[in-house]
Amino acid sequence: MTPLYFHIVNVCLHCAVTCLLMHTCERYALEDSRLAFVTALLFAVHPVHTEAVSGIVGRADVLACLLFLLTFLSYIRSVGVCVSEDCLPSTVSVGCLLVSLLLGTCAMLVKETGITVFGVCVLYDALVLCRKPLIYHLSGSRLRDLLHICSPFIKRAGLISGYVVIIMSVRLWLMGGSMPLFSEQDNPASFSPHLLTRILTYSYLLSFNAWLLLAPIVLCYDWQVGSIPLVESLGDVRNVATVLLAVVMVALCLHCALSLQRQESREVLVGMLFLVFPFIPASNLFFRVGFVVAERVLYMPSMGYCILVAHGLGRLCSVVGRWGTTVLSVSMLLLLLLFSWKTVQQNHVWLSREALFRSGIQTLPHNAKVHYNYANFLKDSGRHHEAIHHYTMALRLYPRHASAMNNLGTLTRSPEEAERYYRKALDINPQHNRALFNLGNLLNVSKGDWEESSK
Repeated sequence: MTPLYFHIVNVCLHCAVTCLLMHTCERYALEDSRLAFVTALLFAVHPVHTEAVSGIVGRADVLACLLFLLTFLSYIRSVGVCVSEDCLPSTVSVGCLLVSLLLGTCAMLVKETGITVFGVCVLYDALVLCRKPLIYHLSGSRLRDLLHICSPFIKRAGLISGYVVIIMSVRLWLMGGSMPLFSEQDNPASFSPHLLTRILTYSYLLSFNAWLLLAPIVLCYDWQVGSIPLVESLGDVRNVATVLLAVVMVALCLHCALSLQRQESREVLVGMLFLVFPFIPASNLFFRVGFVVAERVLYMPSMGYCILVAHGLGRLCSVVGRWGTTVLSVSMLLLLLLFSWKTVQQNHVWLSREALFRSGIQTLPHNAKVHYNYANFLKDSGRHHEAIHHYTMALRLYPRHASAMNNLGTLTRSPEEAERYYRKALDINPQHNRALFNLGNLLNVSKGDWEESSK
């Protein structure tokens, strides 16, 4: 099968998401349609999307994002317009509400992060659609009257919450009642015995992901096994990035709170909802994830980032005057061109298996996983001497890499040395199937040790 058709489908899905994002921003996020267009342009060319759009695995993220936006739009259509401050908007279309539940379920089945759309819908309902009457009645109404006035929203929120509990329970049941199991190679911080290390590292990873959105200079297909060392002390300089991110997020939250009180614009609120909620499942906040950093999971959160950037551009243009607006417009155009160039360059990385794995060596030479992957390619290509070098590099960077140890054993010419590698791999992981098979085969063929090989 030719990969061309897979790429065409992914590109078409990405275009559909971009158009739908622009429509969403025009209707429910940004007041200026030009800023909605800038948001869509920035989203379309952002280099961090390369993995999601170019790789077949990333199709889940793109499709889930499309369903995310469709769910959001369908939910808003189900809620009526607030005609006065005396009552909250009612549910005018039960059909649209049920369709939003169906689309949200599909988003979750495509990608787990899709379920966060329900949280976005409920908060948008409360803080934007119901904002004016809710603020009006919170100050003077009694609790019983407030519950009666808020009953339309309470019913919608209750339905969404109950439905989310049900589908999450079903999803957990389908998984056998347990979460997926991951190894230390997948997420080293989660296996650290020190609580401080886990907290500091998880917090730093948030700022690292934010930096990938702000300045996608260094991109790699795999960030595991030594790519980002653990943050083990408060004196680590990387904690400065964590503090800066915390300050920015607190400032944005305060801005949202003040805007709600003054009943002002909703741009920052919508941007924050679209940025924060889709990233929660990947944050290690509620459960362990199987990666350190994955660029494809930033596909959905980047919508919020693009909204915030476009809104910030609009606010700056409104206060700097004509020449300042020209400078800002040219700067944004240059940024879009720079992002486009980076995206084109990054797509070259995904043209072939060799190009992808070689790029990992060039970008993150201290990552054991990229050396292991490149060594596998070299081994399959018959370039055994180079493969041995990169397997050795992988073990030098991560001595407990059982698969690298096993594969190195298959390339050595000495049966005794091969046996030593297989046994080391089994010392690291006693359930390593390939090492068990290779050792048994070696003992069976080379030594005739029938009793030990049968074990």
